[in-house]
Amino acid sequence: MNQLLVLDLDGTLLRNDKTVSDETVESLIEFKNRNNKILFATARPPRDAYKYVPQKLRDNPIICYNGACMINRKEILYKKEMSKETVFSIIERSEKSGYHQICFEINDKLYSNFDTSEFFGKVPTEIVDLTKLDMKTVYKVIICNKTPISHDFLTILPDTCKGIVTDNGKLCQIMDQEVSKWNSIQSIIKKWNIKNEDIIAFGDDYNDLEMIEHVGIGVAMGNAEKVVKDAADFITDTNMNEGISKYLKENIL
Repeated sequence: MNQLLVLDLDGTLLRNDKTVSDETVESLIEFKNRNNKILFATARPPRDAYKYVPQKLRDNPIICYNGACMINRKEILYKKEMSKETVFSIIERSEKSGYHQICFEINDKLYSNFDTSEFFGKVPTEIVDLTKLDMKTVYKVIICNKTPISHDFLTILPDTCKGIVTDNGKLCQIMDQEVSKWNSIQSIIKKWNIKNEDIIAFGDDYNDLEMIEHVGIGVAMGNAEKVVKDAADFITDTNMNEGISKYLKENIL
């Protein structure tokens, strides 16, 4: 059977120290060698995704920015950017709401109008006047704030986009309305001749919920949020205790 395995990174494939065990790597290689496919799906940008995916597994495509693009090495397989009009509207509404620290993700690079080190550490960032950038390729807008961002802010965003408040309320990540891991998955399975029922997806957090609900078999990690566990078909062990490998060995390999 030609199956597709979709794997979230943080809290799922990656252990808490951002490494992947040799056992998990070998299980995934064995799975792929049986004429199956592997797809990673993460909120991270490409530069971070490739940093953490083990070398032996880097020949598999990666969904980045929660589904705004899918890449295979340097090839873009799918992308969904925001329109220039949407981005300008987000800036205007953000500043009116008192949120003035703004970042853009454009072509795998982070741009901002402030020093982001308090929020992102040593992540390379180019500080610029955001309004002067070419906004045709903005995958994500990130609003940053030292105190929690009000969830009411999400209700005044343009209808053409959607946002999620993360990191204890200090970040609001905004993308095109159609962006999701699940929509990105759907963009590729027709090319691969894979049916929904032949997809197995592993995840742990809210941004994994839609794909967990829609694939043939949704697997929640033992450390997953309760809502993800409730939606899943199976609950495996944690990301710290070979959850992915255990499921594969017990059910597929």
